[in-house]
Amino acid sequence: MKKFLFVLFSIVLVSGAYAQEFKLICGLNLSKYILLPDLNQEIIGIKFERNSNYKTGFSLGCGVEFALSKNIAFEIDWLYSQKGCKGEIKPVYPGSYVIPTKYTLHLFSIPVILKIKFLPDSSPYILGGGEFSFVLTHRYTYIFNGGGDGLNITENTKYLDYGLVFGGGFEIRSKAASLFIEVRYHLGLQNISKDYFKFESIKTRAAVLILGFKI
Repeated sequence: MKKFLFVLFSIVLVSGAYAQEFKLICGLNLSKYILLPDLNQEIIGIKFERNSNYKTGFSLGCGVEFALSKNIAFEIDWLYSQKGCKGEIKPVYPGSYVIPTKYTLHLFSIPVILKIKFLPDSSPYILGGGEFSFVLTHRYTYIFNGGGDGLNITENTKYLDYGLVFGGGFEIRSKAASLFIEVRYHLGLQNISKDYFKFESIKTRAAVLILGFKI
């Protein structure tokens, strides 16, 4: 982590000699967890199947973009993000019931991205980089027999998540401000679960549609 912060600070200092643009960002998230083992778990002698589905959320924040050349830029964002997962747990026997489940994860995220534009002005572009996220809260809820219950599992969740970010977008430039739309895919590499859920690892996945402008 210290090496990463040193490299990040050095890049920001070097990039300060180039044009800087401030960005406001909002996004719609579709996220899910990769839960392992995913199917056919056996708990206290009962075998279970579990499905993992996408959950909606949002991202909101700002960023700074440093132009390294006419077509290449370096970007750092600061975002409040919602991720998580919806799913179902079903015991494997005739006439068994289905238990809907939901994970809700709130994060402070710092994506660090390199962007490559195809044209110097209004242009499509591709992007790639990494993301470091600090867990604010994490909650697991389920519905049983029409009632509701839930667990605050923040203490059982690792405080740091990290992964890769890649995607593309289109920017419309003008003299006053630039509008952009992006699609990003976040591939979590960290198992965010501690020892609480001993039978699984939890890794995040998210597709994000972003709208914003920069000045």
